[in-house]
Amino acid sequence: MTNAVLQDLIARVKAEAAAHAGPSDTTATAALGHAVSPAGAGLDVAGLCAPASIEQLIIAEDEAFVDGAYRLVLRRESDPAGRANYVGQLKSGASRLVLLAKLRMSEEGRRTGVQVPGLRLAIGVTLAQRVLRHAGLSALASRVGRYADGVYARRRLSRSLVAWRGRFENTVGAVMRQAAQSEKLSAQSEELSRRVHDLQEQLRKDHTVAPEIIDAYYLAFEDANRGTRESVRAKLAIYDDWLATNVPRAVRLTHQIVDIGCGRGEWLSYVRERGHEATGIDVNPVMVKACVAQGFDARNTDALKYLRSLPTGSVAAVTGFHVIEHLPFDYLFALVQESYRVLVEGGSVLFETPNPENILVGSHTFYHDFTHRNPITPSAITFLLKYHHFKEIDIIRSSPYPEEAKVPGNDPLTERVNGHLCGPQDFAVYGRKRTAAGAPA
Repeated sequence: MTNAVLQDLIARVKAEAAAHAGPSDTTATAALGHAVSPAGAGLDVAGLCAPASIEQLIIAEDEAFVDGAYRLVLRRESDPAGRANYVGQLKSGASRLVLLAKLRMSEEGRRTGVQVPGLRLAIGVTLAQRVLRHAGLSALASRVGRYADGVYARRRLSRSLVAWRGRFENTVGAVMRQAAQSEKLSAQSEELSRRVHDLQEQLRKDHTVAPEIIDAYYLAFEDANRGTRESVRAKLAIYDDWLATNVPRAVRLTHQIVDIGCGRGEWLSYVRERGHEATGIDVNPVMVKACVAQGFDARNTDALKYLRSLPTGSVAAVTGFHVIEHLPFDYLFALVQESYRVLVEGGSVLFETPNPENILVGSHTFYHDFTHRNPITPSAITFLLKYHHFKEIDIIRSSPYPEEAKVPGNDPLTERVNGHLCGPQDFAVYGRKRTAAGAPA
């Protein structure tokens, strides 16, 4: 096609567009003048910057496009016949812009007179297709329509991507700002924690004393409040029967007796005199030093840690005098559990503690020792041993107040009062590890 022929076609399209255009459509023919390139290769995309309403329709599904086109151009819902007609044309490859123009150029469309920005160019494309088909250029006419649809669709996609990119960048920016703020707050929190720790350390250094000073104090406290070593050893005679019947003399044992919280070594001395070897365990190095000085095997270590280092069934007896009232329950629970494990079959535990059945002990003298946690009742410690499978559990009560401390009188009420106020100040619980069926106790 020569340039002269193409220009003639454009002039004819302009004339026909002017005949179909409304009063405000005078710019349609001007826009159409640049719609076809001189070489006839297709549409000039520069003028096809479509408004959002048309762009959104262009990328819609066929049925949605037809429904939207009716609402946009004719201001009503699509009727079944019209809807089926236009959907069929779309499925046959018709241009969406052309169908929009057909609706606008229809008798109803002209009567409605809706002015949609960008629709004038669609009308121009439609008229151009007519001219091209009259000239025997149907393939080019179809190409023009499809190309125009593609330009609109790409423009819609481009705008969507731009909008999405803006939202994405805003979101990323917000996230980065939040992350920076969180990092700043984290750094501030770490700095605050460090300062609190430094302050606590400073307060500890300023207001506490060295552990060895407390250890020395506790040795002096024992000497002043528990009694002399000799008086304590004298009270231990009540355990002669227990020693004779509950401490097996089996060979190949790691220890005969492990004494938890050996203190000044009164029990270590007592059992040695009766032919038993014992190892003392205490966290107070001053106490351990005093025991070692007397020739006893004493270790400055944690009791639970030490028991866990021993083989199963390697100890004849585990003892502890005035120790369990110093322990938190979870530690005491584990101590009883490990004692059962390390004991040989038929071996025994024995724990002595202040007796809260005595009201004066439970409410007053128990608290002379600042390291005491809480009184332990015979019922509570008995159940704990039973829970850990100890058998033949029993209680030994000892150290009652002297007779001169009792309320005078022989009647039942007086005796009951004296029992609560002047009864045994200590008690010990003991239990044995069960033996295998048929094995001697």
